[in-house]
Amino acid sequence: MSVRMSPFSGKGHIEMDNEMLELFCYWIREREDIRRKRESFRLPPWTEDPILRDNHFCNVHREDDRGTKEIRSVVLSHPELGIIDLPWVYTMARLFNKALTLDFVLNTIEVGQRHLWVDLLKEQMEYGTKVFHTAYVVSTNGRRMNKLEYVYEVVESVKQLQITPFDDCWEVFEELTSIKGMGSFLAGQVIADLKNDRYLVRAPDRWAWSCIGPGSKKGLDYIFGHGTNARNYDRRMSILCGAMPLDILKMRIPMQDLQNCLCEFSKYVAIMNGTRGRSRPYKPCC
Repeated sequence: MSVRMSPFSGKGHIEMDNEMLELFCYWIREREDIRRKRESFRLPPWTEDPILRDNHFCNVHREDDRGTKEIRSVVLSHPELGIIDLPWVYTMARLFNKALTLDFVLNTIEVGQRHLWVDLLKEQMEYGTKVFHTAYVVSTNGRRMNKLEYVYEVVESVKQLQITPFDDCWEVFEELTSIKGMGSFLAGQVIADLKNDRYLVRAPDRWAWSCIGPGSKKGLDYIFGHGTNARNYDRRMSILCGAMPLDILKMRIPMQDLQNCLCEFSKYVAIMNGTRGRSRPYKPCC
């Protein structure tokens, strides 16, 4: 294992595993190349890497993910929604993480039935309709209650928050996580949506903001060694950015997207090491 002493570490040095750093850069390049080949209508397979070929991974840029595109399209198709509505709309969107469900609810609200959508979705679920996407698990935070009622309660709580489009990402993050049930992961997903749809587009920390998550912690641990935590997260992320080669810097990856790449990279390494964990198989549709 080769080790690199980073000049970007400030006081003292932080060791980086060169092999893991290079593997991380490889993952970014290869995942982005897959996206470009697919979007240029090349026939699969789009990679010779069996892990990337057979397993689902998010894109390097979150805005390129199909789920994000679908959700964004639904929100933009509802002109009655003002900028001030976006925090609760994207909270609902990420709790369901399913564009069709979001569109159904927004159409129900549009005709003035603010709570009717809960009962209507309950009926659909009784008939086997899937209203939640399985990309990640959203629980009721240990509370014994219907999951749809829980979503309604969280969304209504977000509506009461004192946040504005003039806040920075950290201010919005702190407000969102003050709500019971809005953990750092979900709040981070909502902020990512707000940064790319009118609300936080002018936030001074729009490009530099990110927060630690379980996946990015694992990714940073692979590169820096165990011990990534909330206290050293920003420093390790800064060092990692300073170590990125020019071709990846030219991709203009926001810090939050880089954090997401670390999460996906941790899944890649786990599969490579035979400790698969939670993953989804991928089958190309074209």
